[in-house]
Amino acid sequence: MRIGFMMAFDKERIEFAKKAGFKSCELRVSSGDAFCPGNSGWENRAKKLKDCYDENGIRISCLAGFYTNHMDAKEAEDQKKHVRNVILLAEKIGVPVVAGFSGRIMGKDLIESLPRYKELWSEHARFAEDRNVKIAFEHCPMGKFHTPCSGNNFMSTPEMWEIAFNEVSSDAIGLEWDPSHLICQFIDPVANLRKFGKRVYHVHAKDAHVNKDIVALYGIWYKGAVEHCFAGLGDTDWGLCIKELHRQGYKNDLNIEGWHDLVYGNKMEDEGLINSFKYLSRFVVQN
Repeated sequence: MRIGFMMAFDKERIEFAKKAGFKSCELRVSSGDAFCPGNSGWENRAKKLKDCYDENGIRISCLAGFYTNHMDAKEAEDQKKHVRNVILLAEKIGVPVVAGFSGRIMGKDLIESLPRYKELWSEHARFAEDRNVKIAFEHCPMGKFHTPCSGNNFMSTPEMWEIAFNEVSSDAIGLEWDPSHLICQFIDPVANLRKFGKRVYHVHAKDAHVNKDIVALYGIWYKGAVEHCFAGLGDTDWGLCIKELHRQGYKNDLNIEGWHDLVYGNKMEDEGLINSFKYLSRFVVQN
């Protein structure tokens, strides 16, 4: 297990990561990236990208590829193509997992997205299986006050995970597990791992904190009631979570998802990353 963070391909960020002691990353991929399949010369560019990370001792443990609404008819075809391209890129450079959202039919109850989910992701699962790549769904609700209400991600609650895994039984499909989204829904991350740990294919090391004084006065439907933060600054017991990940047989890395902390954001982002790295290093011996 290694510790890293989500990044776009940027040699300066790679140098920062190496200097700070990070040994993994989740690489963000967009259709416009020169190394993405479909673009001229992408294979050579992908090889050079992989070589750059290898030379700096950084493992690409996941491709962050498709955080959009795949069930939106206006973008469905483009996003379907992009999912396939991200899987092809993962196969080409030897990355075991690709990640993103499942999509959702907006304005409907979560469960009403199930038929479309089954149709869409059964096909993608077969494509991934043939290339020995796993699909990990980020379970961010994407709605107001960190809830599924008005969000665009069907796979946003453990109930939906359970139903979806039964509908599409492929082992190619699992979770990009992030305890911050569980904390925001008052779910115990350790208990959640005991139930779903075998389907965790990638981990976002991000946390959340429930401001109980605000909740006591205004409830959860109030700005600031729950806030996302760097790992080590929230309510997740990372020691127990990492122990449980090992118990469940997790073989991938912990990649910090930044940009969300209300204090260590923007100009203090790197400080937040380093602080989070030091905290997580208490529980991880990087291999």
